[in-house]
Amino acid sequence: MSKIIVYTKEGFQGRTAEFKNNVHDLEEKGFNKVISSLKVIGAPWVAYYGKCFVGKQRVFEEGEYPVLEDKAMFSSLKVVTADLGNPEIQLFEHVNYGGRDVTLYQETNLHNINFSDIASSHKVKGGVWVLYEYINRQGRQLVSFPGEEISSYLPISFNDIASHVRPLLPKP
Repeated sequence: MSKIIVYTKEGFQGRTAEFKNNVHDLEEKGFNKVISSLKVIGAPWVAYYGKCFVGKQRVFEEGEYPVLEDKAMFSSLKVVTADLGNPEIQLFEHVNYGGRDVTLYQETNLHNINFSDIASSHKVKGGVWVLYEYINRQGRQLVSFPGEEISSYLPISFNDIASHVRPLLPKP
């Protein structure tokens, strides 16, 4: 069984709560914008800055996170239940799937394939993908699920900044 345990203070201190299902609104649970550390058991979770799974996001895979870079900013949580097998994403240079494109099946530093800082849209054909603002899994994140097609990164302030992508992988 997958779950996320959240704490209001760093180092797994303060008030705590355990969630096994999606949380649309952390305010209803008394944990809106107060999570400072967390533990994930099982499947990955995505934390969203907005209620109902909108806004900036950050993925947390199984493990312990005693200090969070973006402390206390989360307003909703979603457990990743999608099939993580057969990852495939198609990135496009322009909005509405225009311009050059590249199809990827594994973690890729976009600098290495001359596609860094130009992606403006994508289609996820398989797996769950995390796009990063900077190489080496750094900076802002955009998590995208199977079948998801994002025709423009402009409304989500992610246009022309992706430098690294990777699929979430199933546990062996």
